Amino acid sequence: MNNFPPNLNPQVFSFIAVLIGSACVGDYSAAEQNSIGNWLILVGQFILTNAAQQQLIEGRLENSNININSKEHKMGGSYFTNNSKSNQNQRPEVEFLLEAINNIAVELEKLKNNQN
Repeated sequence: MNNFPPNLNPQVFSFIAVLIGSACVGDYSAAEQNSIGNWLILVGQFILTNAAQQQLIEGRLENSNININSKEHKMGGSYFTNNSKSNQNQRPEVEFLLEAINNIAVELEKLKNNQN
């Protein structure tokens, strides 16, 4: 089931939903359409609720849930400043990017000097 839903263009994916919705309307009365529509919404709501709970559990396991409405946050605390995790583990990437920016600046200066 790793290939479902398929990796389709978002507009195509949405258009397919429009076609299916249009086909479901058919010759049904308004009450029948309402029943079918509510049933489809319930299916979607079940999927969304299941995914939200899974996301919550995964976030708690990874310790990445941030509540910006918490008392701690409102008193000036932050997950990013009060967490024992450090951003310094990303320092090599930052250094790489700074060096790349400097190299680009040097090359641009060379190009600028060659035009004069």
